[in-house]
Amino acid sequence: MVVSVAEYLGQRTDVDTPAIIPVAPKSGAPCPFMDRHCDKVAKGGQPVCTVRKADSSIWIVCEHRLCATRNKKKTTSPSNPSKKIDISIGLNDYQVNTLWEIAKVIYRGEFSKSEIGIKREVNIPLAEAGVSYKADYVMRNFTEGTKVDEILLEMQGGGETSSTGAITRHLSTWAKQAPPTNAFLRMPVKANTIETNAWRRQQEQFLVKGNVVNQTGGKLVFAVGNALYDYLERRFKSASFRDLRDYNWTLCILAFVEDTSSPPTSGHIPLKIDENRLLFTNYGTFVRFLTDQGGPNPEMFDGEFIMLDGNKKTIV
Repeated sequence: MVVSVAEYLGQRTDVDTPAIIPVAPKSGAPCPFMDRHCDKVAKGGQPVCTVRKADSSIWIVCEHRLCATRNKKKTTSPSNPSKKIDISIGLNDYQVNTLWEIAKVIYRGEFSKSEIGIKREVNIPLAEAGVSYKADYVMRNFTEGTKVDEILLEMQGGGETSSTGAITRHLSTWAKQAPPTNAFLRMPVKANTIETNAWRRQQEQFLVKGNVVNQTGGKLVFAVGNALYDYLERRFKSASFRDLRDYNWTLCILAFVEDTSSPPTSGHIPLKIDENRLLFTNYGTFVRFLTDQGGPNPEMFDGEFIMLDGNKKTIV
């Protein structure tokens, strides 16, 4: 399997001009998807936002690419230039537009941006376990008379790839070209996306946060990339969940895909919500299905066993 770098610091690679400029590690390069620096560059890494799979679909590899939740950034203290302090940051246009597209899908009726409110990285304490989680977003619709209001919104655009070393070496080689070209940058690299790991990391939080918001009377919205949605759909497709979009749904899973309605132009890859990858259902029903997969398999307890004294025993 191969992938290619699709976005480098918010610049798509499938156009040849302008030429993308390599970014120096720890240079403080700003992230185009939130009002602060790129975390990958700050850690000395490569600012790859998305990769393109062999089937031409994209896989998000940066946690901030779909819709970043960070609400603070460090800056120099006005009273002490040698000291760094945290300050609150707002939403940039990209984040506002992404959240607005989600709101238009999950809320019914007429409303405006002035009636949709959000909070980021909201604390969810579990007192009995002595731990706490953070909700990516809490969203509310303050339109008078709205039926659907309180939403816990989780973002999981994609995840990791295998052979990250191969991708890093490819980027190092590209940066040394004279001059570096977008054509070289987007060349295929032997690596693979790992949808399974992305879902495994998300499962516990999905279950815990969903249970908390369900008991609180709210609804859970899980926004994912199209590859992760397809991975989940292969598991729940046989369940034939009832479509509760116009009724009392408590779980919505929606997928973002690349918007290919216009020819590629410089800048970031435009995303849109895929109307063909939407699930509105009951949270409890979905969880029961997830935890009740598989059936009896008595054959697993038959066959050859190695005894702890070194002998073998066969059960048929």
